[in-house]
Amino acid sequence: MTRVLVTGGTGNLGSRVVGALAARGSVARILSRRARPADAPAGREWITADLVRDDLHAAVHSVDAIIHLASEKGRGDADVVATGRLLQAARAASVRHTVVISIVGSDRIPLPFYASKRAIEGAVRAGGAPWTLLRVAQFHSFVERLVSAAATLPIPAPLFADLRFQPVDEDEVAQHLVELALSSPRGDAPDMAGPEVLALGEIAAIWLAVHGRPGTLVPVVETADANGLPAPELWARGVLDGYRNGLNTPSGPAILGRVSFEQWLRRRLKSR
Repeated sequence: MTRVLVTGGTGNLGSRVVGALAARGSVARILSRRARPADAPAGREWITADLVRDDLHAAVHSVDAIIHLASEKGRGDADVVATGRLLQAARAASVRHTVVISIVGSDRIPLPFYASKRAIEGAVRAGGAPWTLLRVAQFHSFVERLVSAAATLPIPAPLFADLRFQPVDEDEVAQHLVELALSSPRGDAPDMAGPEVLALGEIAAIWLAVHGRPGTLVPVVETADANGLPAPELWARGVLDGYRNGLNTPSGPAILGRVSFEQWLRRRLKSR
């Protein structure tokens, strides 16, 4: 029976990965800074530890693979340190495969958080442990938040309508991560994204139509300063241009999910 350590195993993606492992008959070992909750399903191992500070020997002991998803969401330096310590522990324990998730476009868009992703990717490639890196496009839930936050305001809200995304379903990403972890290390795996590239304006139109709401969004298609808004910093301008040019979408061979944003949104509303 395969045992897989999942860091970030209680998060949005991590909980789906844990479920996918259980469905395949593998044992998921969850690493979390929180103690095991009373309602945690039986058959799932639990290690309470901090990737940055605690000894990770117990976490990696006797596991066949690691799926590393944990992130501080903005504290990029901590993520780099955590990944380095995890890779060191995996190498010492002779773990046969470590799968690390990253973001499509992290090497092409000058977002500060992406700099930590590039550092993590470099650490994985040089870490000396068998590895697979998977860059994933933005999730459907991420782009949904971008438009819903603006669409639910009581006044018309500006929207950078020409930013491009290729959003993907979290469940499909979870399944693919498990497939990678249970197979041989692949190094840099093909990027994973959704089935279609959509401008943010198109995503907003889908959101409004599915929710049956009138259009309350004001398209903004030029740079922020050209529309009377405060001029962005140079890195912010580079970020906007990167998304406008689709640098956050795969540029080469890619694994494409099947669930479109509209399908995902309708399924989500139906399940409420």
